[in-house]
Amino acid sequence: MLRKLQNTDASMLNSVVALLAFTAVLWNNAQAFSNNAADCCLSTSDALVPRRIVESYIIQNADSGCSIPATVFITKKNRKLCSPPASDTRYPWVLKLIEYMDNRSSKSKGPQ
Repeated sequence: MLRKLQNTDASMLNSVVALLAFTAVLWNNAQAFSNNAADCCLSTSDALVPRRIVESYIIQNADSGCSIPATVFITKKNRKLCSPPASDTRYPWVLKLIEYMDNRSSKSKGPQ
């Protein structure tokens, strides 16, 4: 009977150690994925974005870990609007809005 109890205790200890090791591996993987998560546009809209609502923009490309290139316009209400990349000549308004935003930000900085 004593030997049976010792075997049960040993197998229980092995199970606990295995469970702790498995939990540690999962925890490390979860942390790695959460640190590398990118906020990417998965598609773009062809709809014209009014410049009066745009606060800033971000250029999304493959280097940033995203699958499609895009121009992300950030509105004054902090919404992200996914538009085609500025290099897409079918949508000249995207480049014009980027140039407008760049000129607006350089004027607000003033002479240095």
